[in-house]
Amino acid sequence: LISELTQNNKDLKQFSYITSHNLRAPLSNLTGLLNLVEDIPIENQELKEIISGFSKSTHQLNETINDLVNVIIIKDSPSIQKEGIVIKDVFENVFNQLSFLIGLKKPIIKMDLNKAQIVFLNKSYIESILLNLMSNSLRYCDPNKQLKISIASKKNGTETIITFKDNGIGIDLERNKDKVFGLYQRFHDYPDSKGLGLYLVKSQVESMSGTISIDSKVGVGTTFTITFKNNKDV
Repeated sequence: LISELTQNNKDLKQFSYITSHNLRAPLSNLTGLLNLVEDIPIENQELKEIISGFSKSTHQLNETINDLVNVIIIKDSPSIQKEGIVIKDVFENVFNQLSFLIGLKKPIIKMDLNKAQIVFLNKSYIESILLNLMSNSLRYCDPNKQLKISIASKKNGTETIITFKDNGIGIDLERNKDKVFGLYQRFHDYPDSKGLGLYLVKSQVESMSGTISIDSKVGVGTTFTITFKNNKDV
């Protein structure tokens, strides 16, 4: 049984690699053709809307494939490079990448990172994790109240704990607790949601030997708690 499961796992990995690789070539061609079309003046309004929709769908497909490739890489990496990282610096990079959404939503952001300023993790992974959580808070905020985001870090014995809290629309955990970090799980009817973000977050956290939990209530908000072992004294 173990031998059969191992072989099935290898076959699935190969299928994932082949699928993602074979899709990238025609997708690149589509993107190139769309770039050429954008330079052509089009007077027909209906045709312009069709091309615009086609361009948006192609862009979303490209993002989905990139996310899936990232998941494959994470799942197939037995070990990753870690280094001492200043958490505040990572958040500054995240804020810069989301500057447009932050300017649009105008959230109140409270940070308390003095109790654990440095973590020993993979820089790309922790930035991706925080980018996903922050972008989710900005996208799924409650339109009827001021968005508030609280971020804190602390050390508890041999662990570093990062909490990320918002007062957004929340998730019904009674119905979705077992699905929150699943692949292709969507909890809100938003057109840009792909259902990959939290799955990617959990995969990246676990690849660094960490854990992530969620506490959420509809209409109140969501809190993510991420715990990492202090593998190195930094």
